[in-house]
Amino acid sequence: MSIIDKIFNYSEDYRYKTWKIFGIKFSVVKKYNSKKINIYEEIKKHDIISFDIFDTLLIRPYIKPTDLFLHIEKLYKIKGFHKNRIMAEKLARGKYIDYEDITLNQIYEEIDDKYKLFKEIEIELEERILTIHKENKEIYDYALSLGKKIIIVSDMYLPKEVIEKILIKNNYTNYYKLYLSSDLMLTKASANLYKYIINDLRVKPSTIMHLGDNYHSDFENARLYGIDAFFIEKIIDIFLKSNIRAEKLLHKDKNNIGVSIMFGLSALSCFNKNDKNKENNYRRNFGFIYGGPAVFSYMNWLKKQIIKENIKEVLFVARDGYSLKKVFDIIKPEYIKTHYIYAPRIIYYLIALDFKYYNLGDSVKSVLEYYKDKDESKL
Repeated sequence: MSIIDKIFNYSEDYRYKTWKIFGIKFSVVKKYNSKKINIYEEIKKHDIISFDIFDTLLIRPYIKPTDLFLHIEKLYKIKGFHKNRIMAEKLARGKYIDYEDITLNQIYEEIDDKYKLFKEIEIELEERILTIHKENKEIYDYALSLGKKIIIVSDMYLPKEVIEKILIKNNYTNYYKLYLSSDLMLTKASANLYKYIINDLRVKPSTIMHLGDNYHSDFENARLYGIDAFFIEKIIDIFLKSNIRAEKLLHKDKNNIGVSIMFGLSALSCFNKNDKNKENNYRRNFGFIYGGPAVFSYMNWLKKQIIKENIKEVLFVARDGYSLKKVFDIIKPEYIKTHYIYAPRIIYYLIALDFKYYNLGDSVKSVLEYYKDKDESKL
């Protein structure tokens, strides 16, 4: 080491710029830029890898977490549940102000009696709709492959046994410990949960690396206690930033669960897969954002009309009806039978003629009768 290096030394990592002058160290926190960090390389440098759960390991197909309550309201036609569920949580947090977090039971203590039975339904729907964040699952599995100790940390009111069940269902296993705010009554939001974890594990904070989607709770607060932190932006936020039309539509119709699910699923499709082929991505994304919602809406309308008219069988004509039949078969009642048939285009034109002066049923029947005994190879 040269004399200059002994007097003045400069170093930096992704967190700090550090100057050392005459043995005295000065550090400045760098502006965070996740794009410049190789997370896999950083994992190699740490003994313990910590993961947030919601929007990090697991994702809901909604714009906002509270849209789950709106989904329940629409599914069960229980007017006012969305609003009451949000208010009940607010009341519970006010009532248990001496604690850093609350439980689902405490929330439902504050809700109107007619909504209390929906506690189990809320748990069931959470279990059904939560899905893997594929990119972060790869990171999780990579850390396990290196023999790193995995811990999972979440600010969440759901019971611990429910969270454990959901993690297992989505193949998040072999972790060392789950730290849950509703179990410990300490939160990442206050940073006290990080202090608890460091003491519980009896390790130096610098040996832990935490990954999460909340800039304040998962990134800034973890760093307050000397834990290395990595901020992972929410998939839905990335999607809305890259899709101005979607964001505009969302602002116009904030409480439409259909819009929320449509964009939630679109975000999952666009940013939660490993297909690097741009052409495939374009076609797939176009289908999710535009084609899928349009076809589903059309088939859902058709289903309602068919049920209303008490129709038992539906014909889908090749080739235009191929995709429509696939969607309709998913949403139709079991008693409705569907068939995929081949027919010449002249039938379309004949059926589309103006038969207002005739019996439409007889006209269609006559067209079908005409082709009944024809050689299919000549049609």
